[in-house]
Amino acid sequence: MEPGTGSRRRRILARAALLLGLLLLVAAPILRFWVTPLLAQSPRLPGGGGFVTATSTGTLTALFDLEDPAGTPAVVTPIPITRTVTTRGDAAATQAAEAQGSNVAVTDSVDRVVTDDGRLVAETQFRLAADRHTQALLDCCGVQVSGTTVPMAGAGSPLRLPWFTPQATYPYFDPTLLTAVDLAPIGTDRVGDADALKFQQATAPTAVGTVQVPGRLVGSERPFVTLTRAHAVTRTLWVEPTTGIILRSAERIRDTLRDDAGRDVVTLATMTLASTPAAEAAAVATARAQAQPVLWAHAYGPALCVAASVLLLLLGIVLVVREVRAARVEQDFPDEWATFDDLKEAFD
Repeated sequence: MEPGTGSRRRRILARAALLLGLLLLVAAPILRFWVTPLLAQSPRLPGGGGFVTATSTGTLTALFDLEDPAGTPAVVTPIPITRTVTTRGDAAATQAAEAQGSNVAVTDSVDRVVTDDGRLVAETQFRLAADRHTQALLDCCGVQVSGTTVPMAGAGSPLRLPWFTPQATYPYFDPTLLTAVDLAPIGTDRVGDADALKFQQATAPTAVGTVQVPGRLVGSERPFVTLTRAHAVTRTLWVEPTTGIILRSAERIRDTLRDDAGRDVVTLATMTLASTPAAEAAAVATARAQAQPVLWAHAYGPALCVAASVLLLLLGIVLVVREVRAARVEQDFPDEWATFDDLKEAFD
């Protein structure tokens, strides 16, 4: 090996280690603060085929049929019910919104509750335009609930909570109440093998419209009287904290008719619902698939970059120190053979 070859290799290795260490140190914040927001966005179209269905089952303990001429309860004993919320993405509307500078996903949903024998208990159709990161709703793209244009700006999507869901009160848009209601954090839990944040909405009976009913239902001699329809719900959601995907839901709903004094005079429906195990498993799988690349960009990748950067910088510094020391030794004790004149000078 030629003299100085090892020294040159050490210098090259030291420079490479220092340069790579600095690059990794810069890469860590780029991954966390630039790449992560690009990845942490809900799909333009939900589900693999452009739609997704959430299923809940439960029990109906009261149902009053106002269209029944006899005006008698249609159901007097508890019966099983099934609720499906099917959401489809509108690709054309989403692309049009993006062309105008809005990063939203436009979806159409149908929320249906039916009895086991096929009787329709309730149905709501709604169209939402939600920011793909924060899930904040926008008043654009023809948003509506059951054919009626409803202001939604400032509320949060009822289909999904924000990415990196904060443990703070969320302005949940209730398609029945047609307004945002407080969804408050109440703790943490597990759904399957996934961590979850728990949120709860407890809404007191709230007026959602009026209904004309036969006067005899309230002891009136008039043929028809106008009563206020009141809707009360207690809703608990289990949310995957990285993606904001709702893993599990449980609801207690009570619809009544109230007189002018605010007294419940007719119970329209009372039901309890909870998401099915199959729906929960599908939601957990979806959340895991969407969370993995985001977590690598937000946490795992930056942590590895910083750890590798520290090791490389330390290696580079050690090599530089060794090179400096070697240079000093070489200066004090050169590798060249001493000549007779050198020795003579040393002993003179």
